[in-house]
Amino acid sequence: MAVVYGFGSAAVDFRIRTADYGDLYKDKLLAQTWAEMGGGAVANFLSQVSRLGVKTAFLGKLGNDIIGKRIIELLEKENVDCSGIIVSDEFCSPFNVAVYSGLEMRRRGGFLIPNSLAKLTDEDIEKLVAPITADDFVMIEIGEIPPAQVIAFANAVHKKGATLCIDVDLDPVRQCGFTPEEFDGVCKLCDVLIPNVVSMATIYSDMTAASLAEKMYGIYGKPCIVSAGKEGAYYCESDEGAKNVPIYDAVVVDTVGAGDAFHGGVVYGLVTGMSIAEAVWCGSVCGGINCSTFGARDGMANGETVRKILEA
Repeated sequence: MAVVYGFGSAAVDFRIRTADYGDLYKDKLLAQTWAEMGGGAVANFLSQVSRLGVKTAFLGKLGNDIIGKRIIELLEKENVDCSGIIVSDEFCSPFNVAVYSGLEMRRRGGFLIPNSLAKLTDEDIEKLVAPITADDFVMIEIGEIPPAQVIAFANAVHKKGATLCIDVDLDPVRQCGFTPEEFDGVCKLCDVLIPNVVSMATIYSDMTAASLAEKMYGIYGKPCIVSAGKEGAYYCESDEGAKNVPIYDAVVVDTVGAGDAFHGGVVYGLVTGMSIAEAVWCGSVCGGINCSTFGARDGMANGETVRKILEA
């Protein structure tokens, strides 16, 4: 079976709870409690695919520090192959800081510090791409890695003939520094497009998730799956237009990581021969189940649980 590779963010998430002084408070806040857990969109995605029973591997650059070692430890715990990671003595590993306030844990914001992920060289890209074969599936995240390195990686994977998927995790223009033309060039190289409707608002303004799926399918002629929060997901793979797949009904405790679990379920479905519609429903099941616990990975479903739901 194919290996699913991930090229994007892997981090340690630090979740901090402060007192709640209201939205207008701008002074220093003391962290009353904090927690550490595995994070990063691609790392979470790979963890979900691995739990479903497909071989996975992370491709990226980490620092030779306590954070980098913890990232690898948490990935290996999920049976994600970390042998292709480049370890640097020069740069610090990436981490996220998310702030919540009050006993209700009201989310105030999250801050991503890419560090070593933003320092990939052309030589690094060559090393990371080396093990990929035409039989493999590769997920590229539009996020912390700079455009030049994403473009170089996408071109190298495309030349190898592997199936290439793009996860648009952050706004490509406003947050990640892509020009619309650069982003368009990456999309043309991909076989499956999985953007979030919010992340695409700068390039495609005033579009619903359904119209965005239809628009991107019309431009690229590739299956486009748009995640849309409470609306579930919309996919378009033909001129028949976009179709909706609702969220799998589950108790919502924390939505952080649900999108990554959704992507993991979709890619698992595609790798194992499901249709686009079946794969999107598989993603919905994984995303819904992941919402039932606090944290990006703790609530990710295993293969047996998901397969029973799909069979039912």
